[in-house]
Amino acid sequence: MIRENLMEVEPRSLGLILLLISFVIATAITLYMIKPQYQRFNETSNSFEMLNSQIDDQAQLKRAIDTERNQIKEMQLQLHGEAGDMPVNEMEAYLVGRLQGLAWAAGIELAGVRPGQAKRIMEFEEISFKVDVTGEYRDLYDWLNKIGDKLGFMLVSNYEISLAGRKSNETPLKMNVTIVFYRAADK
Repeated sequence: MIRENLMEVEPRSLGLILLLISFVIATAITLYMIKPQYQRFNETSNSFEMLNSQIDDQAQLKRAIDTERNQIKEMQLQLHGEAGDMPVNEMEAYLVGRLQGLAWAAGIELAGVRPGQAKRIMEFEEISFKVDVTGEYRDLYDWLNKIGDKLGFMLVSNYEISLAGRKSNETPLKMNVTIVFYRAADK
């Protein structure tokens, strides 16, 4: 019966049918062979993109960590000043030098610095200095602002301003100030 039906079909149509069946079989075999390779390629490509983005993420993370560390250092410098972790005796010498440098920069004369006793107040160490300076009012004011910016958290606990003497047109002032620095006490 199939043979009879095939005999009735023109040879050209039969050739076309066989060609179509061959094409479908070839396509199925090709898909069967290529599809797993395509899937592996797609998975590898996705893995590569993921790893590449992680490398970018790690570089970005490293930059973010470095930025945060720099901000922490800036905050520690702002809170504790440049002498935050120094022992007390080194800190005294350092602060006397910095006070002198800041006095020169402000155009005033540092007449004397006398360190006081370091005291422990709760979790903090309080270090006081009695400082005598001479200069114009604005220069004294600028100097006080600069030491607050450069030396960290400090407090002026006592001050006294008086005329230092008269020289020509200038009116120099003498300021006696007690400056107190705070930092975290050693446990």
